[in-house]
Formats: sequence, C-alpha cells, structure tokens
Amino acid sequence: MKAVKFFILIVTGLIIMTGCSLDESITDNGGGGGGSDYKLIINEYLASNDACCTDENGEYDDWFEIYNYDSVAINIAGMYVSDSRNDYQKYQIPKTDAAKTTVQPGRFIVIWCDGQPEQGPLHTNFKLSSGGEDISLVEEDGRTVIDELTYGPQTTDVSEGRLPDGSDTWKSFTTPTPGASNSGGSSTFPPSISSITIEPDTINAGDNVTITAEVTDQDGDLKSVTLTYFIQDSSATDMAMTANGDIYSAIVGPFDDGTRVFFYITADDQENHVTKSDTLSFEVGYIPPVLYINEFLASNDSCCTDEHGEYDDWIEIYNPGPDAVDIGGMYISDDLTDVTAWQIPTTAPDTTTIPAGGFLVLWADKQPEQGVLHVKIKLSSGGEDIVLTAPNGTTEIDSYTFDAQTTDVSEGRYPDGSDTWQFFNTPTPGASNQ
Repeated sequence: MKAVKFFILIVTGLIIMTGCSLDESITDNGGGGGGSDYKLIINEYLASNDACCTDENGEYDDWFEIYNYDSVAINIAGMYVSDSRNDYQKYQIPKTDAAKTTVQPGRFIVIWCDGQPEQGPLHTNFKLSSGGEDISLVEEDGRTVIDELTYGPQTTDVSEGRLPDGSDTWKSFTTPTPGASNSGGSSTFPPSISSITIEPDTINAGDNVTITAEVTDQDGDLKSVTLTYFIQDSSATDMAMTANGDIYSAIVGPFDDGTRVFFYITADDQENHVTKSDTLSFEVGYIPPVLYINEFLASNDSCCTDEHGEYDDWIEIYNPGPDAVDIGGMYISDDLTDVTAWQIPTTAPDTTTIPAGGFLVLWADKQPEQGVLHVKIKLSSGGEDIVLTAPNGTTEIDSYTFDAQTTDVSEGRYPDGSDTWQFFNTPTPGASNQ
C-alpha cells in the first residue's frame, strides 16, 4: 500500500527578536544540555515552512529559535549549530555583527536554516528536513552541547515549541511565534489526514477499491470524515467513511478498464475547522514505468555543484528501459507517509525526460525557483526516505530508506538498477555508478 500525508496551512507573521518575562521554573541546561553553563535553550522550530513566516529577505525558510533564560545578555557568535549529532561543527556563527548575534535576557533569537550563510550571520549552511532529524547548539569548543533535540516528521507551517518557554513540555503551534514567547501560540487544531492508501495496489477491471486514511484531531472533537470521488466530466459522489479507531475507510467501484478515478478526503471538527486532502487518483489497468532511485548524496559540502555553483543534496533517477520517460508530473518525497511532498513540474518536458538507459539528477535544495529539477525537499544526513510516485499520487514507482550518511560520500545501486547498494567516495551524479 502507498501512503500520503496532508495538512492544512495557517499563515502568520514574523518577529525577529522580542522580549518576555523570564520563566523562573527553568533549570540550568534547560533539561537538554550537555554540561554547558550557558542558559540558552532551543525553544521552537519549524522544519517545513511554505507560507508561515519570512526572514528579512522575504523568504520562507526553515528556522529554529534560541531562548536566553539568563539575567544577562549572551552573544552566540562563535558557537556552533547543526542538524546532525554526528557533526556538531556543521556551522559556526560568525563573529561579524554582535548586534545581530547577541540575545538579551529573557529574549529570543531566530536561526534561519536556509543553506545561505552569505545572507547574514544568522543564516546557516544547512537546511532542516521535514522528515525529521537533529538540532544542536554547541559551545565554541565544538564539543560542549548547550542544548539539542531530535524530532520526527513535521507538519507544513506548524511549529513545535516548549510551553511554557524553556520547559520540558513540547507542543505543536498552528500559529508559530519565531522570536517571541510561545504563550501566544494557537491551542486549537484542525483535523489531520495522513497515510492515505488504496487497495489493491494494481487495480483491474471489475475490482472494488478500498480507500483508507488515518484521521486525527489533537483537540479530540472530530465530527465527520467524507470521501468525494468522481470520474472526469461526471458529477461527484460523497460518502461517509467508516471509522475503526483513527483509520477511516470507504469502498468504491468496480470500474471499467482505463477509467481514471479522482478522489479527495475532507475532515471537519466541532470548531468548524475543515481539512481537505489533495485530489488524488487511480487508473484501472495502470502500469507504471520502470525507474530506479539509483544514487543520492545527502550531505554535500564539496562534492559536486548544481548549475548555480551550489553544493546541494541530490537524487539520481535511472531509466533502464528502451523508451524515454518524462518524470514531469511525478512526485518526489523524503517521507513515505507524505509521498506527494513535491510534484515535479510538467512545464519543461525536454528537461524532465530521461532518455532510454539514461540518468537524471534532481537537486534536493528546497529552491524550486532555480528550475524544474530543483525540488522542495532536503535530504537528512541522519537518514530518512526517498520515494518516487506516479502522477496519480498513489502508485509508488520506487523508494529507498537510508541510514546516516557521510559527507561527500554518495550511496547508490551497483550495478545500476540492481538491488545491491554501496557507498561511493567518488559520486557520479548523472552517470553510471562505478
């Protein structure tokens, strides 16, 4: 079964730095430090920022917030921040602008994880993964941990933070508060729809099709879950989905061979919050092309650059067949529970077509404005998923789950398209694995 995850988006503003009263209940090291005397703590973070809040350049970048619960100002210049416990010295905050890197007592500072350190001392050379990874704040010696955390898969435009500030209690916020106290975050939540599946995996004429989804509501006031399905140019049919705990299901069909059925799921709660999934589809008799995730690099510091000269993570797709395949319209994701994270544009088939026996590189840099081969995901060096899904949003073409990676060392199939994976000290993006 193939799974898809969706969430509603909430828009909020941005405050770079502001004040609040000190929380007297916070203890040294904030419950997460490693022996440091600094009274700093990672207080809130957003690892999937599509429309929440922008940096000073108007860009929707991932971020995390540091809270100073001391009675004196602290300059974080010279300290290190990282997205990997295996590399605490990933980015050192420059000692170039004390006014920007000093956190006043009882206040907050936002670190923008955008891979663009040239934009200022608070912009790192790494990005956060929505699939889950680490965040660390380390002293200038590069070893002493001030605070660190490990998080799991994230919801787009929903942050996670401590409530009250600096405490050991973590909460999700549909209204993130970068640079401000978490006490103002939203405490009511819309339903979430995740892990949408269809059965059977291959649908033939005459088959009934079971559509299921996991639907939850943090407030516990879910009211109804509805499946809407239709065939193109025909009227839609709504049907209530049957609950079995958090799993909701409905049976549709049968359909004739070649029929493409579109569907979406809607969930609403007692507070009149409504969550609607993307519109997905399945095609009776559909046979996906044979393509392989053939090689990838999840920690690129000096290996190979994109057409803009940037050292970005990348994913290589291999077409072993006798015919060219256009991957425009397919989905690429770093999370098996959210397989429609990014749809490859259909606007440039000359660029997105893989020739017979050829290779194509997707740059996982969260910078789709740089071109159709730049996708809005970033790979985690700590390990996660890569999944390529057909344009219907439900049929998996290929996937791979990887473990912790080594900087500038790729992992790939050898020989190309085989089931054997190995590491390559000399990566070969866009070429046969050697």
